[in-house]
Amino acid sequence: MDLADVLDDLYGSPPVEFTATRDACARRARAEGDRDLAARIGGLRKPPVPAWAVNLLVRRAREEVEQLLQLGAAMREATASLAGSELREMSVQQGRVLDAVRVQAGRLTREAGVKLSLDAGEKVVATLRAAMSDPAAADAVRSGLLVRPLESTGFGGASGAVDLDGATATDAGVPRAGAGPVRRQPVPRDELKARREEKAARQAERERVEAERRERELAELREAVEAARTELDDARDEAGSTTADLSSARRRHDDLTRRRDDLRAKLDAVGEQLSSAGEALRAAERAAHGADERVAAAERELEHLRARLPD
Repeated sequence: MDLADVLDDLYGSPPVEFTATRDACARRARAEGDRDLAARIGGLRKPPVPAWAVNLLVRRAREEVEQLLQLGAAMREATASLAGSELREMSVQQGRVLDAVRVQAGRLTREAGVKLSLDAGEKVVATLRAAMSDPAAADAVRSGLLVRPLESTGFGGASGAVDLDGATATDAGVPRAGAGPVRRQPVPRDELKARREEKAARQAERERVEAERRERELAELREAVEAARTELDDARDEAGSTTADLSSARRRHDDLTRRRDDLRAKLDAVGEQLSSAGEALRAAERAAHGADERVAAAERELEHLRARLPD
């Protein structure tokens, strides 16, 4: 396990992932038998959001950060040479660049799932100002391994540029836990260049992998959108067929309703006729009964008259 790679991953990842990743790396180093490395990794401090945001800027916007640091070097030189007009022009340029980098920091942190608060944004700007005012602070920022934000004491000095919150920096700006303050030693230009190129290559590889992942996700999203469109078309076709069936069913329902109403009207008329016929039948039955009674009375009267006739 390489400490530089561990540090690069730890201080380039969102703070919420720091502790779990650090502890996993420490366990791995311990399992591989390197107890010293495990102790150094286990003692690393998690950077607060502003420091992590600066580390993220170095990884994702290195060119812009480097331009800012070079502007700081030019401003220090202008200050030393008392070039007032040049310094004023650079100060205006500094404000514009810092504003732009702050906006970029907010965008990068949002893409990483972290919201950069107003206070954290101010600390990002303060750290970059410190890096512009002090070469040691500039090197600390370039390392991309800050464990806390830096504070400027004016051009020519910065607070916390070397001793990063108790986790001191090595000559390459790498945090090292469990050690006392260490004086930063000059690093050969070729070695610094090689280290930066190596970090840039690792960053480029991570960005390539990330780009491939996003491309896969985009392809999957496109497929999902196309599938959703097909499903929508099918649903629309089905809805059209269902609408036609519904219209036909409604027409049949209306026709049957009309027929039912007609039959009910006819049934009511037949009922009325049946009622009238019933009354007529009952009247006829009463009349027939009266006629029968009169016939019976006439027959009795006839019989009585016959009985009175002489033989």
